Amino acid sequence: MSCSATPDTLEKQPYERRQYSMDFTALMVEGETISSYGVTSEVLGGGTSNLTIDTLAVSGQVLTFWIEGGTSRSRYKIECRVVTSIGQQLEADGILRVLD
Repeated sequence: MSCSATPDTLEKQPYERRQYSMDFTALMVEGETISSYGVTSEVLGGGTSNLTIDTLAVSGQVLTFWIEGGTSRSRYKIECRVVTSIGQQLEADGILRVLD
């Protein structure tokens, strides 16, 4: 399951621990890579996110990470920020719906 640099809506159940990725290829030039990165989450409509996001990894222009937890019937904004090898600062978002 993956997101692109444009917002996508993904789904998971509260129990699941799933791997997701954000592909920045469309925003980067040939040979450019991700130098630093981070992923955060927030509950849409307010509130504190109870998602756990960890095990971040980069392969070229793709950022991969794992998400677990969440509350059923909640929607979360997943925000991925990267700095590239040529100094671009890029951000891509996705929406994660947690359903049981």
